[in-house]
Amino acid sequence: MYSVKISVIILLLTTMVGCGGDNNLIPSNRDLRPTVTAGSTGHLPSQKLADFNLQDSLGNTWRLSDHLNTGLVPADATVLYFTMWCPICLAHSDHMLYTVIPKFAARGTTNYVLVDYVSGSVVGARSSEISNGYNNSPFTVLADSTQSLMQQLNASMGTTVVVDRYGTVLMNEDYRTGSNLTNILNGILP
Repeated sequence: MYSVKISVIILLLTTMVGCGGDNNLIPSNRDLRPTVTAGSTGHLPSQKLADFNLQDSLGNTWRLSDHLNTGLVPADATVLYFTMWCPICLAHSDHMLYTVIPKFAARGTTNYVLVDYVSGSVVGARSSEISNGYNNSPFTVLADSTQSLMQQLNASMGTTVVVDRYGTVLMNEDYRTGSNLTNILNGILP
């Protein structure tokens, strides 16, 4: 038993030395995220989101710029939710559908968009939309077949991105409880 404990200690020390031994396991109060310049182009809050277009589940082109302040169908906000149609994603999108969306139904115009990055095609996205009960819902389903939008926004399953009418990213984070989404929409919707 004693030799097992020594072996574990040696393994831990070797691993720490292999990690550079620079005490990177010790918490600090330093923010190591990159500095963001407000108004620059990117996917982080306070940055402008570069325009993109994808096909929706009906085969129509959905372009972000069409939904900004000067677009063809302007909205006060666009909410993008990245789904792979798993139980966790469906719990989040159901929460948004039945709890968040009704709170803001009479306040401004908001695009609620499910970004399907796993079905691989418009037909696959449509099939997933129908089989999961989102046909005729307030959500627009976009087929991110090449995962280009997912990469542009550094997104993954459950990522929620809010873009205001000017194209500024206000939120880019995991959905969690929906409270941050609710707070942001409360702050920007008339």
